[in-house]
Amino acid sequence: MSIIDIILAALLLFGFVRGLFKGLFVEVASLLALVLGVYGAIHFSDFAAGFLEPKVDWSEKTINIVAFAITFVVIVLVISLAGKALTKLADFAALGIINKLAGAVFGALKIGLILSVLLSVFHKMNNTLPFMEKEDLEKSMLYKPVKSLAPMIFPSIIKSESEEEDAEEENTKEKA
Repeated sequence: MSIIDIILAALLLFGFVRGLFKGLFVEVASLLALVLGVYGAIHFSDFAAGFLEPKVDWSEKTINIVAFAITFVVIVLVISLAGKALTKLADFAALGIINKLAGAVFGALKIGLILSVLLSVFHKMNNTLPFMEKEDLEKSMLYKPVKSLAPMIFPSIIKSESEEEDAEEENTKEKA
């Protein structure tokens, strides 16, 4: 087991344990809160700005920044509270253990997906400026499986390594 395996295993275990303690509803709510918070703040901060404008004597730029922050925080809080309420409901309905186990799996997958994107970036950087030997990465038990998660889940956004190699071969053939 190499250093990269130990690091990846520790991070995946962290996601698993965190998901186990928080449960599926809170884990999903935290992810949704972040995404919907940013989306909602971008699209709906005008309402908060309209509310703030007559009440404060700030510049328009400051009002817009504060309105964005307020909208983001409100959306994140509402979604987080909904996730916690659903967890309480699941506990009441004797689904607590299922919620916790599903949360553990989801937590590990969420961390795995983040690591997959980071490993894809690392792979491209490692080809240009070698940080680790390619042989060490090939010997790693977790590097390839974790790195392949993002291309497997989002194939239209993130290309797999084999698709990138095929595209590079076609480009070199076209130039020749």
